[in-house]
Amino acid sequence: MYSYSSVVQELFDLQKFAIKLGLDNIRFLCAKMDNPQNSYPIIHVAGTNGKGSTSFFIASILQAMGLKTGLFTSPHLMDFRERITVNGKQINRDFIVSFWEANKKTVLDRRATFFDRTAALSFLYFKQQNVDVAIIETGLGGRLDSTNIVQPEIAVITPIHFDHEKQLGNTLRKIAGEKAGIIKPGCSVFSAEQEAEALTELKQHLTPHTPFFYLPDYLKCSLKELTLDHTRFDLMDKRNNKELLNIISRQLGGFQAQNQCLAYSVSRHFLEQRKYAFSEEIYRKVLAGTIWPGRLQRVRREPDIIFDVSHNYAGISRTLEFLQALVSRKNLHVLIGLVDDKEYRKSARFIAQRAEQVTVTEPHTHRKLDADILAEAFTGLAVSVKTIKDFNKAYEFSCKQLQKGQTLLITGSHYLTGALLKNRK
Repeated sequence: MYSYSSVVQELFDLQKFAIKLGLDNIRFLCAKMDNPQNSYPIIHVAGTNGKGSTSFFIASILQAMGLKTGLFTSPHLMDFRERITVNGKQINRDFIVSFWEANKKTVLDRRATFFDRTAALSFLYFKQQNVDVAIIETGLGGRLDSTNIVQPEIAVITPIHFDHEKQLGNTLRKIAGEKAGIIKPGCSVFSAEQEAEALTELKQHLTPHTPFFYLPDYLKCSLKELTLDHTRFDLMDKRNNKELLNIISRQLGGFQAQNQCLAYSVSRHFLEQRKYAFSEEIYRKVLAGTIWPGRLQRVRREPDIIFDVSHNYAGISRTLEFLQALVSRKNLHVLIGLVDDKEYRKSARFIAQRAEQVTVTEPHTHRKLDADILAEAFTGLAVSVKTIKDFNKAYEFSCKQLQKGQTLLITGSHYLTGALLKNRK
C-alpha cells in the first residue's frame, strides 16, 4: 500500500525521462481508462506568458457563475495537488494513490513522462468529479503537448513570445505554429494581442468556418490605476455592446488586466453558448477578491517583498516595467534564479538597468542554472551582484539588505518562488 508522499516522490522520479513531446503515451493511458477527457466540455489554453493566470481566472469566473469547474495547470508552487483542482479544491490524496496503484506498471513500461501521467490523472479526476467544464493549460507548446488529445470547445491563445526554443523552434512563427496546434475543427478560438508574425501563423490554422475572436478587434482594456495594492481598469466590449468601468483587481500588473479581459471574453462566450446569463457583478467580485499566488504577489509591506514566477525575458521584462513605474532603480533589489533552458543574458541586461542590487541564486530543481554562470551575465553591467547558491540563504541575505522604502522582487522560476513561499508558511 502506497502513501501519498511516496507516490508523489515516484511521480517526480519520472522526470528522469525528461521532456518527451508526443501523444502516443497519453493516448495509450487514456484509452486504458476509457478516454475520460471526452466526458465534459473543455477550454484548452496555450501560449507563452499568462496562460496559467488566464486559465485560473476563467475557472474562477465560471465557478463563481455556478458551474462545477475543473482546472489543470502546471507547474505547482508548493504542493503537487495545486495542479488539479475542482472549484478551487485540490485533488484528493487518496485518488492520486489509487490512480498510481492502478497505472504504475503501464506508466513505467511505456516510459511515460511525469506530465503524461499528471495530465491523465487530471482527466480521470474531472470525470470522477462530474465537472461541468474543465480548463486545461498546456505544459509545453501545444501540438505535441500531452494535453492535446482533448477536443476543446474553446481554444485560447495567450501572448506568444520566445521560450523553449530547443523544443518549439527559434522563430516566433515556429513557436506560434506549435501553440496553434491546440486548434481543432469545431472549436471557437480566442486570442490575446499577438506580434504580427505570430498572428499571421495563428490565422493559418483557422478554417473559413472557425469562429475567431482576436481581443484587440473587439475589446479594449484601459488601465486607470496601477499600484502595489490593486489594479483599476475599464473594459469596453464592442461585441456585446458592454462597458464595464472602474473594475478593481487584486492581481497586480497591467498585463494581468489583459489576462482578465481575455478570461472575461472566454467565460462569457462559454456561458452564453449555454443560454446562461453572464453576471457583471460576479465578474467584479471575482477580480476584487481573487489572486493567483506567486504572480506579483506582495507578501510584506515596508519594505515591500514581492514574489513573481516570471521566468523568461518577456515575462521578466514586463514585471520590471510594471515595478519601474512605482519603484525607483535605487530602491529596487532583485533575487533571481533560473532553470537551464532560459536565455538569461538578455534578462540580465534588462534587470541591471532597473535594479540597484541583484542577488543570484539557484532554484529548487535539478534543472537549475548554475548561479556562477548567471552571475557572469551581469559582468560589466552597472549593478551590484551577490552570488549565493543556497536559495534560503540568498533570501535571508536579500531581506536583510532592505531598508524602508525599498522593494525586493523574487523572480526567475516557479521552483524558486514556490520553495521560498512554502518555507515562509
